Amino acid sequence: MMKKNKVIADDLSALRQRAEERIRKSELKSKGVSLTPDEMHRIIHELSVHQIELEMQQEELLQSREDLEKGLERYTELYDFAPVGYLTLARDSTILEVNLTATKMLGLERSLLKGARLALFIAPEESKVFHALLERVFSHQESGDCEVLLVGEGDPSTSQRIVHINAVVHDDGQSCWTVLSDITRQKLIERENAALQATLLQAQKMESIGRLAGGVAHELNNMLQVMLGNIDFVVATEEFGGKSKLVLAELRNSVNKSAGIIRQLLAFARKQVIKPIVLDLNVTIEHILKILEHMFGEQIRLIFTPGDNLWRVKMDPAQIDQIVTNLALNARDAIKDAGAFFITTHNILVDAAFCECHPELVLGDYVLLEVRDDGCGMDKETLNSIFEPFFTTKSMTEGTGLGLAMVYGIVRQNRGAILPYSTKGKGTTFEIYLPRSIEHNLSSLLSGSAENVPGGNETIMVVDDERALRDLMTFFLKSFGYNVLNAGSAEEALSLSDAFSDTIELLVTDMVMPGMNGRELSEQMTRRRPALKTLLVSGYSPDFLSVRERPEALPCRSLASLFPVSSLP
Repeated sequence: MMKKNKVIADDLSALRQRAEERIRKSELKSKGVSLTPDEMHRIIHELSVHQIELEMQQEELLQSREDLEKGLERYTELYDFAPVGYLTLARDSTILEVNLTATKMLGLERSLLKGARLALFIAPEESKVFHALLERVFSHQESGDCEVLLVGEGDPSTSQRIVHINAVVHDDGQSCWTVLSDITRQKLIERENAALQATLLQAQKMESIGRLAGGVAHELNNMLQVMLGNIDFVVATEEFGGKSKLVLAELRNSVNKSAGIIRQLLAFARKQVIKPIVLDLNVTIEHILKILEHMFGEQIRLIFTPGDNLWRVKMDPAQIDQIVTNLALNARDAIKDAGAFFITTHNILVDAAFCECHPELVLGDYVLLEVRDDGCGMDKETLNSIFEPFFTTKSMTEGTGLGLAMVYGIVRQNRGAILPYSTKGKGTTFEIYLPRSIEHNLSSLLSGSAENVPGGNETIMVVDDERALRDLMTFFLKSFGYNVLNAGSAEEALSLSDAFSDTIELLVTDMVMPGMNGRELSEQMTRRRPALKTLLVSGYSPDFLSVRERPEALPCRSLASLFPVSSLP
């Protein structure tokens, strides 16, 4: 564009010279120099042509000027409204030029920014990073970049931005072009992704530990059943007194305590057998307030604030007791002298925004059980580990580290979530979200005692791959007068059935066995003996079993539920 304007200017100068020459010739004529008519006609024609050329060139010049102005306007728009901030900086970060985007980032008008130092708009803790960038750009004459936090003076909600700065020195070496790219949203997304990844890893870790805990608990439960059954049998059938009786009683108490730990493991692993019913959380909590008051004593105040028109939840009431009791025990230990323990319930709608922050929840209605104490609180590192099994801040003699792990397992088993909040020296709060139930409690679960169990002389087949359990069941059944056939596998049971010519009235079989399971064994035995009745038993919870097996399964946690000691002959 500049070259074209120069050419036009040169052409105008030449035309001007030619016109002046013609004028001089006209003046000579007026002084007596004669011109022929042809010459006069030619001069007039040339002047007309030159006039037309001048007018055309003037139009072209005006068009070029208009194009130049439009190009400058477009450049200004692109410069000012670019998605990044453009600045020209001096060595000391003084702003020489700035576009509108950068003014919005910094929160001041252009007139106020020119002459100000960009370093003043950078968070003090990151100013060293920015000055190091300027030093590298001006001293080494090379480009550079960094990320800093801008602290502007605009809208408080947008005044703090994380920006990426690119800088390159001018040819004169006294100033540099600087580009500010707002990466605040990108950084927030990265942090959210990191938090979600951490949540996922924690959930996977807890799930893996839960599976391990469930498997270990099941095996230990089998062993404890054998111990407890033999102790009960010995106590019921032999005459013991003095020290022997005390030793057996202490042994039985130890087994029961061990069984309590197993129940905690199963609760954490979400594999304990539960009996959920539709209940009012307020009523359930009121039933245990007396126990909590006795637990706290006079030093700790218990404050329960029930929510109005509280929605119903579907849970095992015993699980509510376990949750509140375990949290109360932790609160009692956290309150050194005097303090307070608060229980609050109310209805809450969990929206999409809350679900994004807490992916363990889904959109919907929940009953919020909030438990808070004003004890010593926890630091962030401790708070991140409280739900891990066997993690405890207490001494080895004061706690097992399974209390909060059990609470976590119970809440997750009921499709809820537990969110802990704590600050060192300012107490701890647990928010427990339990899904609202729209079911009606049509009937309570069946319960009953097995006292005064009559004996008999029928034939019962017992099938279990655990020899100790199988032998114990056989021993109990024989003590009631039954004829017992026992087998260690489904295949052995089928062979015994084929070889036994008399009637088998009942099949008692473990649900989960290597090879053929209890349900499949029952089907085959029933085809051969149509009158056969079957009792399926398992130490696993119903949700562990397949959908096909579940309706016929009768989960049994203890032999005592089948054969109470008080009913032994």
